[in-house]
Amino acid sequence: MNNRPFSLHPRSAPRQGPQSIAEFIERANAQPGGFRGLNSADLRREIEASQNEVDGDDGDDDVDMAGDASDAGSDSPETKDVTAAREEILRAIHQTHQTSMFALDFVSLLLSKENPALAVTTLSPGLRDLVGIGTLGATMLDAPTPMTRSRVADHKMVAIGKRLMDLNKAADTALATSKRLQREIGLETKYWSEVLGVGEAGWQTFRLPHEPQTLGVKFGFSNTSPEFKNSGIAPLRRAEDGSVRLEHGAMGGGSKRVQVRILENGVVVGRSSLPQPLAPDAPLQDRVKESRDTAFAEELWHEINREGRNKLDSVVRVAESTATYDLDATTTVSLQLVTLGDEESTTAQHPGTQDALANSLCIVLGLLLSNAHRANELKRSEPTVKKGSTPPYSILRPLIAYHKYGESVQQCASSLAALISVLRSAGFASSLTMREPPLAPLPGSTTPASTSLANLLLKPPTVHFDLTITPASRLRILLKPTLLAGAAYAVSFLPPIQQQQPPNSPVNPLAAVCPAGPEDYADTAKLLGYLHDAVPRALAAAYFELAFTLPTSPRGQQPAAAAADPDAGAGDGGQDPDTTLWGMDARGKGIIDLDTGGEYGVHFGLVHDAETGRLELSVQGDYYAKAEEEGGGVEGARKMHREWRWPGTEESVGAVVKQVLSNRPGE
Repeated sequence: MNNRPFSLHPRSAPRQGPQSIAEFIERANAQPGGFRGLNSADLRREIEASQNEVDGDDGDDDVDMAGDASDAGSDSPETKDVTAAREEILRAIHQTHQTSMFALDFVSLLLSKENPALAVTTLSPGLRDLVGIGTLGATMLDAPTPMTRSRVADHKMVAIGKRLMDLNKAADTALATSKRLQREIGLETKYWSEVLGVGEAGWQTFRLPHEPQTLGVKFGFSNTSPEFKNSGIAPLRRAEDGSVRLEHGAMGGGSKRVQVRILENGVVVGRSSLPQPLAPDAPLQDRVKESRDTAFAEELWHEINREGRNKLDSVVRVAESTATYDLDATTTVSLQLVTLGDEESTTAQHPGTQDALANSLCIVLGLLLSNAHRANELKRSEPTVKKGSTPPYSILRPLIAYHKYGESVQQCASSLAALISVLRSAGFASSLTMREPPLAPLPGSTTPASTSLANLLLKPPTVHFDLTITPASRLRILLKPTLLAGAAYAVSFLPPIQQQQPPNSPVNPLAAVCPAGPEDYADTAKLLGYLHDAVPRALAAAYFELAFTLPTSPRGQQPAAAAADPDAGAGDGGQDPDTTLWGMDARGKGIIDLDTGGEYGVHFGLVHDAETGRLELSVQGDYYAKAEEEGGGVEGARKMHREWRWPGTEESVGAVVKQVLSNRPGE
């Protein structure tokens, strides 16, 4: 019996129905009336009522309700449900009580082996009479047997061997852990040395908000557009070899730059230079800088497309991969976002004649985007600025405006230089002076250099020309930059050069004989149209003074009245018949003899040669040719009409004018 295993099986669940007559009687006694109140008639009626599911009598309202209440108290379904629940609770209580008693008897029987006096107090009398005390003990299970005693030595050897194996395994595990720890220390040292190098280089490192256990580096711009806020941050993850793996999403497609190309008649004559792509094992600082440059190039390309599609759609042509605009009829500027190291950017590194211009444009594009970032910072610092969508930056517009303005300045300078050359060939001391504000800030200026540079990039400097036609007739031509049309021209009058003037002469004759328009001249052609009217009138006003100093005219004659009213003096009875009365013609471009109704005199004009298109000064004279000039007597004298043009005539305009005005009829 001692060698058999001892086990206690759980008691099986009781059945639902009564297991014996005593249990049936006990359950019946629990019902109202007890066992003695049961009869076959009542049981039969209850069975029939449950089968037929009688709901109640639908008779008159006058039926006695007392009897119904008594019947309902015994036969209603609610009463049956309560009774069934009560029986179920009683059965559960009885089963629990029996289980507790069995457990108490079992424990008491086990204790009766060791402490009989204490166990007898809780052991049931029936179990004590049936099996007695001390017949069951738990110590019997641990009693050694001959078989177990023979295996004690083997068990000790097995335990020692197992213990040695565990020690060897622990030693191997500790050695592997040590090696792994040393390797991990090396990898962490390499990782943190690169991270510290990035921080010392000036880049900001921090914990990522969505991954607190991961470090990140910020290389973007705080004032960039909302679309590129997240592109300036990248996590610093550790690679398998311990180096830092910079996970920048934009770098997945390679490093990118915006390249500027100059095309003449469709042929590329200049490209902006591109750097070489970084090697995979480049230092982390260089890789962070490369990511920053790539993010900057992508934002620049985005803003170029946005500006070209929204504000400059009539000037800039935006395609899928390029943005182009025309500088003139033959020159085109093309912008493209290229990937460093690809076939196109590698094969395109050939020197061109316009590479310097392309590089300059590329640098200016970056400066304009940086200035837009600075403008965003200034806007955010203003408390009254309303939040909303950011308008397109001015990136291409300043470049186009600069080029158009430069063309206008060059065209105006060349036209004025040609005019001055013509006047100087005719013997005038004309001059042209070009003035523009200095590009660098003046000494002592409080304006920051970055602000001065931004103002210079966004708006070309205002240029003006001081034009001296004659010492008395001087003009200032101010060029005002316009958006995409080049420049508008404003004309003002300068005081004459200090010299001896007649007492009643105007300060500047052009202010009276050729006033400028109330509005600016929109283009160079309209400005030249005004100058082609102003120069002949300025010359006529200058030589109008000379007409009254000739020997045929009385000295001391005041020309102001005649100059102001060209039609006055003819037929005036107050003048001496031998006195010549000079006046200005109707257009103010000539000096005429009012006594003859303007038949004699001199006229000035600016014309273009029909064959060469060259600008020339024309002087036409109507005068009286004396007999000496014709080689005969006085009978051979007649009226002459002649035209002189400069350059091409050796005589000066002054000599020609004196010759014409000195030979009037009747002299």
